[in-house]
Amino acid sequence: MPDRLGDPKPSPKVLPISQQQYQYESVTDLPVDMHWTGRWMPDRLGDPTPPPKVLPKNQQQHEYESMTEPSHIHMGHVSPDCDDAKTNLTVDWNHTPSEYTCYGHNIIPSKITPILYCEKIPKAYQAAHKCMNQKIEYDDDIPLYGPHRPLWPVYGEYKFVPKQRWLHSLEHGAIVMLYHPCANPLEVDRLRNLVNKCLWRHIITPYSYLDEERPLALLSWGCRLTMSYVNPTIVSRFIRKRALRGPEKTAKDGQFEDGLLSRSSVVTDPVDSELCPTM
Repeated sequence: MPDRLGDPKPSPKVLPISQQQYQYESVTDLPVDMHWTGRWMPDRLGDPTPPPKVLPKNQQQHEYESMTEPSHIHMGHVSPDCDDAKTNLTVDWNHTPSEYTCYGHNIIPSKITPILYCEKIPKAYQAAHKCMNQKIEYDDDIPLYGPHRPLWPVYGEYKFVPKQRWLHSLEHGAIVMLYHPCANPLEVDRLRNLVNKCLWRHIITPYSYLDEERPLALLSWGCRLTMSYVNPTIVSRFIRKRALRGPEKTAKDGQFEDGLLSRSSVVTDPVDSELCPTM
């Protein structure tokens, strides 16, 4: 309402402190085109052309690889442009013998307690499948979930198989047995024999990133059991409780077999309907 002629000018309205607006809040009163810092879609006339996107080194594609990647990478689909279990395998492992050779002292087993460690993985979590033109790195030396290759390993024992492959096996409910290259051979044999008797869906491989204090490990999706010596009761309990619990329920064998020494044998049936039946 306009003031009458001659009325004194009212004093400015003072808000309580709890309702006062601060100077930096007044930016919301500005026209949107004066404080927007993002991209305009479409670009405004006169805007300079944005610079090309530069990927970090670990995401850059190699010049000899396909520069196109499928928008959705199907599990188990053999593709020379993504993953055929034969091309660009050195991205994950350059076949150095250091991954399976003991260069230090032989580790003597001790009666220290095995350690069970589990991650809380959200039920809605879906691990991405990454093509062979991308490196996959993990925050944990012994990852229990995460992105991996579309093609998983043939079940069995390997000279060495990279974690980018056996993580996919864990996702299918398999058990992965890891052992330090310098671990006691007798303890490795004991653990190997137990795993072979418990289930068909397993991977066995050396792994130099294991702690020398506990150079033996069993992995499932989200959990790991590390140990210095083999206790059959603890091993069978872990397998019975943790195997076949991956988010993807498939018993199909894998396609990757680089470094494969021997295929695993069926224990009860191809779906491992009974775990550790003789124990």
